[in-house]
Amino acid sequence: MSASEAAAAAGAATNSKIFEVIARAGFAMNGLLHVLIGAISIRVATGHSGRPSQASVMTDIANLPEGFVVLWAAFLTFAALGVWQALEVIFGHRYRSTHQRVIQKGSSIGLTVIYIALAAVTVTFALGVSSTSRSRAKKSHLSLELMQTLQGRLLLAAVGAVIFGFGVFFVVKGIRRGHRKNLDTINGGFGRTAVVLGTIGYIAKGAIICFAGVLVAYSALAFNPTKAEGIGAVFQTMRQQQFGPALLTVAGVGLISYGLYLCCRAKIGTMANDY
Repeated sequence: MSASEAAAAAGAATNSKIFEVIARAGFAMNGLLHVLIGAISIRVATGHSGRPSQASVMTDIANLPEGFVVLWAAFLTFAALGVWQALEVIFGHRYRSTHQRVIQKGSSIGLTVIYIALAAVTVTFALGVSSTSRSRAKKSHLSLELMQTLQGRLLLAAVGAVIFGFGVFFVVKGIRRGHRKNLDTINGGFGRTAVVLGTIGYIAKGAIICFAGVLVAYSALAFNPTKAEGIGAVFQTMRQQQFGPALLTVAGVGLISYGLYLCCRAKIGTMANDY
């Protein structure tokens, strides 16, 4: 099959309304995940128990009577959106300028990695082979193994720097309202609301990601693997600060805003297929 034929086949696939609806639902599912994590963060800030993390939310869903159905549905939408973005990386943006093509393909690569990873994580919970405690134990064990050598600690520090840079990207995108380019329309009440939610959400999530990167790098220096457990470690550290409840509340509101923005993006987000 030639490149043009492969591009035509990819275009035919993404022209399927069913495929597009399922892929768009991936944004909504990810949005719901962020809303639930944000709600748990606010709940913890008010003195209740809970752990604001992706693994914790998925464990709670898996424990519901029909939770496995929700998880399999989430897996389907995440996988569909990951495949859609992968097609964009391989075949998309051919008729744009070189500068725009590089930017758009870079964005598509990031979304491909995020949603394929989400699909992989979701299926482990759907199959019952993962849980909050197992997820935390694996991260701590891997971090502890890396800390045994200088090269491992340097690698952890480098990972922390990359995560921090990713967070900065989110913050800058929120401040510059770059997410407007991801929406088909920014007019009307719905469009303007999506822009505001995205601005708040990107800045908040970016700050949380930056904090996670700092903790990962710090874990390598302080020989403390529990600080390298991702977003969960961020919220745990916030909770231990003097103004912990306020920080948790602000972070929770920010994640809820980001989640609602993703739900808006599911409806009015751009889904290019210029093959």
